Amino acid sequence: MPETPRVPRGLEPGVIEERIRAYESFGIHRTGWEGDDRTSTWLRDVLAEVGVDGELERFKFPRVEYRNARLTWPDGSISGTPMYDGGFTGYGGIEGELCEDSDPDPFGKIMIATSAVRGDKRWTAPMALKHYQELEEQGVVGVVVPSGDPEGEVILRNAEHIKTPFNLPVLQVSAKDARRLASSLVMGGVEGTLEVDGERLQSNATNVVATVAGSDESLAPIVVMTPKSGWFTCAAERGGGIAIWLALAEGVAALGPRRTVNFVASSGHELHHQGLSHYLAARFGLVKEAAAWLHLGASIGARYPQARLGGSDPYLHDLATGAVRDAGVDHETLEVFEVGNPGGGEARNIAEGGGRYVTFLGGHRYFHSPQDTVDVAVDAENVARWGQAAWTVLQGMLDLPEA
Repeated sequence: MPETPRVPRGLEPGVIEERIRAYESFGIHRTGWEGDDRTSTWLRDVLAEVGVDGELERFKFPRVEYRNARLTWPDGSISGTPMYDGGFTGYGGIEGELCEDSDPDPFGKIMIATSAVRGDKRWTAPMALKHYQELEEQGVVGVVVPSGDPEGEVILRNAEHIKTPFNLPVLQVSAKDARRLASSLVMGGVEGTLEVDGERLQSNATNVVATVAGSDESLAPIVVMTPKSGWFTCAAERGGGIAIWLALAEGVAALGPRRTVNFVASSGHELHHQGLSHYLAARFGLVKEAAAWLHLGASIGARYPQARLGGSDPYLHDLATGAVRDAGVDHETLEVFEVGNPGGGEARNIAEGGGRYVTFLGGHRYFHSPQDTVDVAVDAENVARWGQAAWTVLQGMLDLPEA
């Protein structure tokens, strides 16, 4: 393989941290919220600064609006966040006796998922539709799911069933707030009111797309993708991928490649990848027509990482693992998937369509928590190492032989 071209300035740790702090400053990044829209404009502006023309591509999505999301009982009240792919109660809520999830007769009751804080993943699994449908069939009228990061702040579940939601209203609350329920659950027979007053409305959000045209139009393109939305400030969850995405766009523009490289920063990540689904639908056939996809997924370079990587086939898998090794990424914190396993990020959309991909993704200690901030969860030096690996992978993709 030819010598790797000069590393883009955007992969310097100082630039990485500056850009992630800018991203964090826009606030909550839920799909279609102000912070998400401001991110789109900012990404387009930064692309322009490095010589790449970006565009905002609008798409429709089911937006959840809620007025009240809370549980009240005689001794207290807890506010939280509804599961966006769950049901609603209407104004005033629904009443029922509070029970633990071990109750053998939950009919007509509001269930508190106490096992969730002990690690029972049924409550927060991405594909939890069947679990909540079974509870509804048992007569449960509503569910409260406590969860917590190391300090007990809430960790929200992605709404993977946003297009086919379940009917049961589910309230997500922080583990530290849920402790106030303990005495009432021990006493038994305590009545409560669960209110999840909201609805789903059709709204608009934006992806950011750009193309660096290659000199040889006969070559299949590469696509570099990263999600840009999430539940809170998402500094470590989304920031590393965004910073690397910008740096790769800068590097490719300076390189003047033979092969065209397309870039997409998609919204709708926490809503079953709504933005990427729109991007792919508008470009029918691109999944397989592209020479390869590079997915810059969650928590790249985070502090306290649970890093993962994968490749669709032996060649790309070896390319990715070698690049990460050579970049000095800590292998003690790295899980390498078996060949062909895309994990749970946007690379799964590419795998489902039969495309070739490399995916960098993972979790971290404050994943999906309101405490996912630069100062708590970001390691710019580590992001830079992963960025170097991504740059190496991209060079390998640019040099792929034509099928």
